[in-house]
Amino acid sequence: MSRFTRKRGLRARAASVGTLAMLALAVAAAFASTSSAHRAKAQGKIKVAIVPKLLGLPVFEANVKGANEVAPKLGIALKYTAPATASATGQVSIFNSLIAQHYNVITLSADDPTVPDSVLQKAMKAGIKVITFDSDVNPSARNFFIQDTAYNTIAQGVIQAAEKFTGPNAEIAIMSSTPDATIQLAWIKAMKAYIKTKFPHLKIVTIGYGQSIQSTSLTAAENIIHSYPNVKAILPIDGAAVVGTAQAVQALGDTGKIGVFGIGDPLPNQQYFANGSLKALFLWNEVTQGKLVMYVAKLAYENKLKAGGSFTTPLGKFTVAAKNDPVTGATRNTIIFSKPLEFTKANYKKFDF
Repeated sequence: MSRFTRKRGLRARAASVGTLAMLALAVAAAFASTSSAHRAKAQGKIKVAIVPKLLGLPVFEANVKGANEVAPKLGIALKYTAPATASATGQVSIFNSLIAQHYNVITLSADDPTVPDSVLQKAMKAGIKVITFDSDVNPSARNFFIQDTAYNTIAQGVIQAAEKFTGPNAEIAIMSSTPDATIQLAWIKAMKAYIKTKFPHLKIVTIGYGQSIQSTSLTAAENIIHSYPNVKAILPIDGAAVVGTAQAVQALGDTGKIGVFGIGDPLPNQQYFANGSLKALFLWNEVTQGKLVMYVAKLAYENKLKAGGSFTTPLGKFTVAAKNDPVTGATRNTIIFSKPLEFTKANYKKFDF
């Protein structure tokens, strides 16, 4: 046998051994994965991910706090993950990862109303339930949407509080996060509709955008105050915008002259309630909403929810919308969470979110 033939034979045997080793590893990995899945199933664990717009925002931290409180007793193994900064493409990357990991339910607050549609539809085709909360996507890209509160109700609360401060003939402004923030667009639309019918001489002079960043919101609010010297109230409807707007009013010495009435959590704004730069906030109980997200995740996974039906949890009784309602903003398969709460200087210390 030639040296060349011997070497070729040795290489062939080595390749064969390597191939067998790789196959053995693949089989072992597959077995381990299957065993893990069987263990999770045997333990009754439902793999649920909660994916807000970004990490660190108080409203979402409160949601996750509530979700973590009830997930274990519901048999849910909960994963909390999100982009470091608000990013629709960042969320899409996370969704693809969750699909690859065979999660049972994905819950999310969408950073963009359309960007994640295709990946969420892919998740649904793979048998994963998709539940949006706080900010929705196209109805075709999710199973259910947990709407914070009726759009008309919270819009009316903010406008009524602002009008009580400014009077019916005044200039006001709005501070939002981005021009395409789904739920904020819905609130603005509801505010404009309510002003048109109830306070026709209340004028929205501009809408500022703070990108959900406090420093950017501060600058945008200061620009509004400088550009519109007759503005009597600014309505921030984004968590970071609330802080930035209150800071701007205080920094420019306009506390008491310009009222700040918005939508946000009381806890991050205690100092602004205390110094008078923030007059009122409207929201819902974010911790309790996080709990509802988990109850809905479990019921959806078990196929116990349907349009037009209702369900009861320890949090109360809820209805799943059967059709679109332009007044409340609910679309088919929407669950409205609660009526808005009002936080003022008189009661803000009672809430820890």
